[in-house]
Amino acid sequence: MQNWIRITLVAGLAWATGSGLARSADAARPRPAARLTGAMLPSKGASLAPPFLLRQDPSGWQLVSPEGTPFFSLGICVLNRGAERHAFDPENPGYAAWQHYPTPLAWADQSLRRLKSWGFTTVGAWGDYGTLTESHEQTLWLTPVLHMGSTAGAPWWDMWDPAVTARMESVAREQILAVRDNPRLLGYYSDNELGWWNATLWKMTLEQPPASGQRQRLLRLLKETYRNDWASLTRDFDAEKAGSWRELHRGGMLFLKPGGHGVRTMRRFLALLADRYYQLVHDIIRKYDGRGLVLGDRYQSFFYPEVSLACARHSDAISSNLNAHWNDGSFLRCYLDTLYALTGKPVLVSEFYLSARENRSRNRNDAGLFPVVATQSERAVAARRTLQDLARLPYVVGADWFQYSDEPAHGRADGENFNFGLVDIHDQPYTELTSALGAANPAFRRSNTPPRLDARIGLPPAPPNPLLEFQPSLALKRWDRERGFIPPSSPNPLADLYACWEAGSLYLGLYALDFIEDAYYRDRWVPKGDRPLWTVRVSRPSAARPAPVGELRIRLGGGKEAICSDPTVRVEHLSGGNLSVRNLAALELTSAQLGVSPLREGEEIGLDVSLTSHGQAYSVQWQGRYRLAK
Repeated sequence: MQNWIRITLVAGLAWATGSGLARSADAARPRPAARLTGAMLPSKGASLAPPFLLRQDPSGWQLVSPEGTPFFSLGICVLNRGAERHAFDPENPGYAAWQHYPTPLAWADQSLRRLKSWGFTTVGAWGDYGTLTESHEQTLWLTPVLHMGSTAGAPWWDMWDPAVTARMESVAREQILAVRDNPRLLGYYSDNELGWWNATLWKMTLEQPPASGQRQRLLRLLKETYRNDWASLTRDFDAEKAGSWRELHRGGMLFLKPGGHGVRTMRRFLALLADRYYQLVHDIIRKYDGRGLVLGDRYQSFFYPEVSLACARHSDAISSNLNAHWNDGSFLRCYLDTLYALTGKPVLVSEFYLSARENRSRNRNDAGLFPVVATQSERAVAARRTLQDLARLPYVVGADWFQYSDEPAHGRADGENFNFGLVDIHDQPYTELTSALGAANPAFRRSNTPPRLDARIGLPPAPPNPLLEFQPSLALKRWDRERGFIPPSSPNPLADLYACWEAGSLYLGLYALDFIEDAYYRDRWVPKGDRPLWTVRVSRPSAARPAPVGELRIRLGGGKEAICSDPTVRVEHLSGGNLSVRNLAALELTSAQLGVSPLREGEEIGLDVSLTSHGQAYSVQWQGRYRLAK
């Protein structure tokens, strides 16, 4: 979202999680033995200040300062002076420090004093480090973003081309040398929101010339996967301008063939690219600084498992921006849990945010799907919930608020126009928000956090009209998503399942992240058979007769209407294609459809539910028996 110098080369998105990537479910739990990770010894010419450490003990992961003090990093993004005098637009006013402070240093002094009084510990991405470090108030840690891949065109351009890798190194070197000797430097984000869109990367690689190292490695992977058999390849892919391996070496394109398993091959290629990118990032950063932590590339509120696994091999931590899935500040359990279970590395939430329609900057908050509430009081409550929920996760070591000031009244250059700030464009703090964040920031990791509730203690009652307000950030919001959470029976899901009930009906709600690019297909539309498939079986042993609905098969995703195998079953659905990664669905099974008699407290319901992702690549299962509770 917030990467202002990102190269815009994307046409869409694709997603899958699943088999072949599984780690033990115990991977999500803290290991009992203490473990330390951190940077290597400083390289020649780098600062000799002690490094930061990432320490794991029975209570979870912690950041440890050079002085040996554990802390939770509460950071602030875009801490800068806003518009300069020559660039200020009175018709679209934005934050401008010169309107309120006689000098840049006076601005830095006041801003840093404020942030420390609000509990912040860290200056995150896009800070005005040059001005801030001149202030005697600067005692915050620093985590700059290097933009080394996005500036050089990686991973979209040939990452085996010396010109591309040299550009990555040049960009990183300039920024690293400017901050590496600062004793407050914590580490580096390599990039922001690269996206890793699978179909787009595949297409752009095949469009590269035959001499491209990236293209050559893709063709080598295809030959190994399909044992040099062109007929096997074309069972999964629709070839354009190529009728043989020889012709494909000279040029041509491969699109997904509906009903095949080509997505799995494309994920293998994505893993290859990710490993190359993260290895380059690690080696370049370490060439110029052996002390600062390597913090990942700030995922765009979604991730491919193959990419995160590659990141874990070359980074000290994993980072992801987090767009709350509901406007009460809550987010899917599966998202960060799966990220940690796959990687085993501590997680930094590199952006989180909320906006309110009531604001002093006249922000309309309508140029994007970010969480918006009505009032500043609601905003403060929701932001506090997000931070508290993050701090309870034993593997999350920090979170950065986006951003210090509101966006301009009518939006920044790309149109984004949100009340994201701790202060408004007039430099006045939103005191309810700053107080809430300060109160929520933990001084240390709490070791006595109770386990979260779920449906194993009994399915909760449904709220009134449970399928009402089926809109982004509101759908399923009124459900009891703690007690109604159905634990997955397969590892590493990127979907949550919820359930609730009333006498006349049982309700199931699904929230999945599914990245479906139309660029996968020659005709740029997603066929029905490749859309995600939600399968539902409900058993009711106490019913007068077996449920007449049997197995339900519901096709979801791709921005199209949901298709249910039983047209009498009510299904609500929200999804999109390309950049829209959220796939929500809910269904109602009436007591008649479940076996005539009304549902009642104490009765047991058996669930056998699965979700197969786009292209039939991977699946998630939920199975169990659950008591209906009050």
